[in-house]
Amino acid sequence: MSNAADLPGAVLNTPDALFLMRRVVNQALTLIPAGETAVIELAGGEVLTRVCASGTLQHGVGTQIPLSGSLSGLALRTGATLACDDSAVDERVDKDACRGVDLVSMVCVPLRRGADVVGVLKLSSSRSHAFDAQAVALLSSLAAFISDAIAGWADLARSAAAVLAIDRLTNDRLIDLNSMTRNRWEESAATEQFVANVLRPGTVDDRDARRRVESVLAGHGLSMLFQPIMDLKTDRLAGCEALARFAGHPIRPPEAWFAEAQRVGLGAELQLAAARAALTQLPHLPPRTYLAINVSHDVVGAPELLRLLHDVDSQRVVVELTEHLQVADYPALISAVRGIRASGARLAIDDTGAGYAGFSSILKLAPDLIKLDRILTTGIDVDPARQALAGALVTFATATGAKVIAEGVETAGELDAIRQLGIGYGQGYFLGRAGPITRLTRQWSKSPALMPRPASRVLPGEHRDA
Repeated sequence: MSNAADLPGAVLNTPDALFLMRRVVNQALTLIPAGETAVIELAGGEVLTRVCASGTLQHGVGTQIPLSGSLSGLALRTGATLACDDSAVDERVDKDACRGVDLVSMVCVPLRRGADVVGVLKLSSSRSHAFDAQAVALLSSLAAFISDAIAGWADLARSAAAVLAIDRLTNDRLIDLNSMTRNRWEESAATEQFVANVLRPGTVDDRDARRRVESVLAGHGLSMLFQPIMDLKTDRLAGCEALARFAGHPIRPPEAWFAEAQRVGLGAELQLAAARAALTQLPHLPPRTYLAINVSHDVVGAPELLRLLHDVDSQRVVVELTEHLQVADYPALISAVRGIRASGARLAIDDTGAGYAGFSSILKLAPDLIKLDRILTTGIDVDPARQALAGALVTFATATGAKVIAEGVETAGELDAIRQLGIGYGQGYFLGRAGPITRLTRQWSKSPALMPRPASRVLPGEHRDA
């Protein structure tokens, strides 16, 4: 009995070759719109094994098809592109097998490695006569290219593995930290970068991004600032929002760090790290004030977040849920929010008026606080449309028992306008800039939770509305 590694198709059945084969089947359906599914089947012994699929047969990866009695097997044995217009009457196919997966018409394109036919690219449809002569000719003309691309990818991947293995072996022997060793390590990094960029563009960027985020998660470069949130009726400090800042390179805004972490699969970890750093400062806040932390909807139900809340005075915590991303599963999110509330924390919907936030999501989640995005606050004193929308939100919040916070308050005019609309809380440069927790506690140490009435201030170049 032959070893699987010695079979013709096995030389292509590697992770890197499979990566390219998946791209082939995806593109095949784009090229031939009549196809409902595209698969690649590799030969091994007396069967063909489906190694990747796109379309309606994605669930069938791993299925084995006998070489005898199948159109795929016949294409493999003859090396010719074969088409079937109707599996119900074509004697070359297994009628029962085709009927079981609703496969009526198909095209089988043989894939070669050198002189050997090692597999088949097959497009199929649940309709008869789905593939015309032009589609068959087009697929047949691409057979050589597809075969060379997949076989070449497998060879290149093995060559790359060999190069990197030699590089690592050489470096393992260079243990003295002299200039020659450092040069060798630099050469090794350059080799890995060259190979990675040839095999899969973007790999190096993703690797570097992951290392940057992992460094932050290890405790390097993350700090928290705290911005006051004011009660506009009493001019007292109601709470503050924790804002993450990153000292690592490249220098860029916090949202870029969180977006990069999300891209490399560490988005939840970075959000939780920021929440953890913020919550350690809760005991240092002035009495009777709360701390707001930011999380996305895919983190709000994380067990780690609930553990963090249970370890602090959660009744002084507000979880701000950003709505920049569309929620795919509201029942799951509603369940997660119940867990947040059960811990004693309150819920705020952040950035209302931007992204996907709206009356519908607010109604479903019933937040305790609704944060009006700066896109609505900016210029609200001179824009009737902004005033109308903000007023509608205030009416809605009053009816549902929620409180409204206006973000991005930067002028005396904006502050007066939001007060006149009945918005009870404000946040922004005009009311107080973000800073270290020590500045916040020092500012209110003599009169806890009390600050001068900011509406009396007139910034340079501004005029107070009558």
